[in-house]
Amino acid sequence: MDKKDFEKEEEKLKVTLEVVEKLLNEEKIQLEDLYDAFIGNQDDLIRLVQRKNIHINNLKYSLDKPYFARIDFKADDSDKIQTFYIGKNGIINGTDIVVTDWRAPISSLYYDSEIGKCSYESPGGVIDGIMNLKRQFEINNGELLDYFDVDLVSNDELLQRYLNSNNDARLKSIVSTIQLEQNEVIRRKIFDNIIVQGVAGSGKTTVALHRIAYLVYNYIDNVKQSQYLVIGPNPIFMKYINSVLPDLDVDEVGQCTYEEFVKGYLGENINIISSDKKINNSIFGVTSDIDKFKCSMKYKVMIDSFLNNFAYGLTSSSLMVGDFEVLTSQCIQNVFSSINDRYNLDLHQKLNLVVEKLYRIIDDNKESILSRYSDYCFEVFKDVSNESDRSRLRKKFSRERKEIYGLCKNIIRRYFSKYKLEITKIYKTFLSTIEDYNDYNYDNLDLLKKVTLDSIKENKFEFEDLAALLYIKSKILPNKEYADIRHVVVDEAQDFGEFNFYSLKQCLPSATFSVFGDLAQSIYDYRSVGNWEDVNNVMFNSEGDIIHFNK
Repeated sequence: MDKKDFEKEEEKLKVTLEVVEKLLNEEKIQLEDLYDAFIGNQDDLIRLVQRKNIHINNLKYSLDKPYFARIDFKADDSDKIQTFYIGKNGIINGTDIVVTDWRAPISSLYYDSEIGKCSYESPGGVIDGIMNLKRQFEINNGELLDYFDVDLVSNDELLQRYLNSNNDARLKSIVSTIQLEQNEVIRRKIFDNIIVQGVAGSGKTTVALHRIAYLVYNYIDNVKQSQYLVIGPNPIFMKYINSVLPDLDVDEVGQCTYEEFVKGYLGENINIISSDKKINNSIFGVTSDIDKFKCSMKYKVMIDSFLNNFAYGLTSSSLMVGDFEVLTSQCIQNVFSSINDRYNLDLHQKLNLVVEKLYRIIDDNKESILSRYSDYCFEVFKDVSNESDRSRLRKKFSRERKEIYGLCKNIIRRYFSKYKLEITKIYKTFLSTIEDYNDYNYDNLDLLKKVTLDSIKENKFEFEDLAALLYIKSKILPNKEYADIRHVVVDEAQDFGEFNFYSLKQCLPSATFSVFGDLAQSIYDYRSVGNWEDVNNVMFNSEGDIIHFNK
């Protein structure tokens, strides 16, 4: 190590820390002023205060370790060598970038490239050039302890130091030790669907969280933090995630377990039975293939057949105004059948189109309908001699004629109200008639039906029922609150069945996915997938990328 060079880096560190100290003091003053001067919604104030506090905490972290790397890069179209110091948090003083955020495009050179010819992808296109220096720093409590000049993609000596530290320190420092294959996953575009099969200790979770942090940073102008979602395996894991994301400058990303997602999406109060007992039974070899079947795509196909009948069942009766037939059931069924499914409409959307068509049919045929209604009234009225009954009929005929003039809108709304049943009740109806849809000749259908219905009577549902509930909801009346989710990270995904993945994708049609798991670590193997190719097929039509972390 060159002594003069070391002294220059010490001076650079000193100047950087002075800037951080200045910015920190300014932020603290602004936070105090914010409480006194803010005019507006209280919720907006809370959000601004949270953002300020996160920025303050990041600056406090930077007082300890403002950066971890340096690269010197000369672009082909420039005569000047530029020096970039890379840190966990970007530091900007006015218009000067003092420290470059690890998520910035040029920072990818540190993770991906060796000394010499290299390139990186900027928002304006690929930038070619030469990297003259790649340096890694060991800084602690604002003191420069050491640095390493490397010409390789990664540095095992620095990585080993972090691997020997405690778990919390490892996670917070991973931005300085991200490996090439991890960096490639983290920096994949938001439009990409990926599945990462990672062995134990390969850093799946840390990569998953840093991917969210990277996407939030790079798509900040187009995607809100609330349009990302992290789905984890259990509440303890989610509590851990919740404590880590703010440290990555991510504080508004949604986080939930699969069970919590189902409850939120359904909007119904359901009790989900713990899977602990089934784990014990599985360990001791006491298993049933019912759970596997419920999480399979065969179960989905059976539900499709049921939903088809359910939809047509909504049009099985004539449209009546009192005892007068306005439209026959055949007419309504013909309208329903005429709605083309090529746009993948849910039942709610399809029925809205049916209703609009029925309005038009009644409007176009109003004269003939009213003529038939007059004949009907005459036939009813002629046999009534009691003046009180006649008076009652006149009022009734007046109301009904008014309804027809109004295109029977109230009656049509009531006619189609059955589709608004609770999803749990529709699922119960499916189970009650499940024999009608057993095209696969599934042997344990009677047991599946009995066990599931017994639980539902007590409003209890097993994990294996959740995919079906989600799917039915997505097909009948999707929850629009989730329509804007743009990217979802699913961690520890090896314990989901194919139908779980499929239903999740159906409920989040605008989202792309990053799925992380290890098939060898499956806890609920009695229901889980056997390979990621099947997941790729049911979620992404085999167009996603399956990536392996083997190290």
